[in-house]
Amino acid sequence: MWDVVVIGSGIAGCATARELARYRLKVLVLEKGSDVCSGASKGNSAMVHSGFDPEPNTLKARFNVLGNALFDELCSELDVPFSRSGTLVIAASTDEMQELRRLQERGRKNGVETQLLTGGTLREFHTGPRVVGALFAPSGGVVCPYNLVIAMAECAFINGVEFLFETQVLKIGRDGGTWRVTAGGGREFYARAVVNCAGTDSARLNNMVCAEKFTVVPRFGAHIILSRDYIHGVDCTVTQTPKPLPSGGHTKGMGMIPSADGTVILGCDAVDHADPDDTAVPAESIRDIVNYFTQNWEHYPIARFVPVFPREGIIGAYGGLRAHCDRDDFVIGEPDDAPGFFNAAGIESPGLTAGPAIGQYLSTLISKRLGAVPKPDFYPGRHALKPFRGMTDRERAEAIAQNPDYAKIVCRCELVTEAEIRDAIRRPLGARSISGVKMRTRAGMGRCQGGFCGPRVLQILCEEQNLDPLSINQSGPGSNVLQARACALPRGRG
Repeated sequence: MWDVVVIGSGIAGCATARELARYRLKVLVLEKGSDVCSGASKGNSAMVHSGFDPEPNTLKARFNVLGNALFDELCSELDVPFSRSGTLVIAASTDEMQELRRLQERGRKNGVETQLLTGGTLREFHTGPRVVGALFAPSGGVVCPYNLVIAMAECAFINGVEFLFETQVLKIGRDGGTWRVTAGGGREFYARAVVNCAGTDSARLNNMVCAEKFTVVPRFGAHIILSRDYIHGVDCTVTQTPKPLPSGGHTKGMGMIPSADGTVILGCDAVDHADPDDTAVPAESIRDIVNYFTQNWEHYPIARFVPVFPREGIIGAYGGLRAHCDRDDFVIGEPDDAPGFFNAAGIESPGLTAGPAIGQYLSTLISKRLGAVPKPDFYPGRHALKPFRGMTDRERAEAIAQNPDYAKIVCRCELVTEAEIRDAIRRPLGARSISGVKMRTRAGMGRCQGGFCGPRVLQILCEEQNLDPLSINQSGPGSNVLQARACALPRGRG
């Protein structure tokens, strides 16, 4: 019997699990993917939103603003890079200026500081000559989303929370005074409380137990990545004005985001999908992003240094599915007719920003519901290695003296060492796939996209886990990197 079963290990699930770890509770996280952060939290734009965009008096507005305020302390505790670099929304027409004024008024109602820029103050941001105005929100920022979610999961784990992967929940129901959660393979888990953080699957789970139904539409967004050669001149996030979508809600439109790791993210589009698990990036999405920035490049401050959109600078593309609820708002809390069942459903943008506040809110409700008492020895952080690429020469020499594996560069593009890759596999909830190593170290995220380091990462995974190379996958079952053996090698030697 568990006190709490959390379904989903994205930003909302891991934030809730970490907050529940503050109490004397037996907590289990179930994740259908093969690793934490396998869904929407892995594939978003990495923006920490200020909160001027959501409709006032909605849950999106409330938790956006509350979550934004938590990021400085949270990222400091978890040793996660975070930059409060600000967000600039640009207007290239009088109609778009009207939209900026509407956003500023929304920001005022939401309690968010913004500045409407025109004339000389606008030119200080080095926007292009056809930009007529902009809205600047200094509290906007950027964070590495998967780094943050992994850090939250590690913190929860070292404080006693348990995780099960490749465990998709098929059914939820009451069994006397407890909840019965049925997963694939006939596995059953009993709990006093259940937290629904299942992303694009969250409506299905809610509708099994609650009279008040809702629908979640998987809404796909793609991004492309420019190499770190172009980070100069991208000092803050710059986006176009939001656009309404035919199926409800709106998109914040195309943006240029300086990632927390020194690359540049461009995107994203917004396309409704039927498949809640299909995150393959279609050629049409890449084409649309490239076309937009080719046509509008002059609006962005980077054009001072790079006058034409640099197609040769594209090093990768990725995408994610956002859980768009037909209510156009988050669904959070305990329904009246399902005591002990707690929703964190329909978590789309600004879900990454809102996640920490959602976790705090739900953990407070759950701890009161269960009569839980705080743990005196809760540790809010985790042990994280400083990346070799971020060390000084002296720090590098000291690291190599302590561990010679620091002298072995595996990923040349991102300067990732063998010591870091082995640590990523050995640490709490460590990597078990190529993608798992990639998320934790950035090995494979550079210009060659793993062409150089990929085989060595696979070999290290084999060595650390004593596995056959044929069993190593890219990102979970069905994505095996190697399909057949060409020659005989000793087991575990790559």
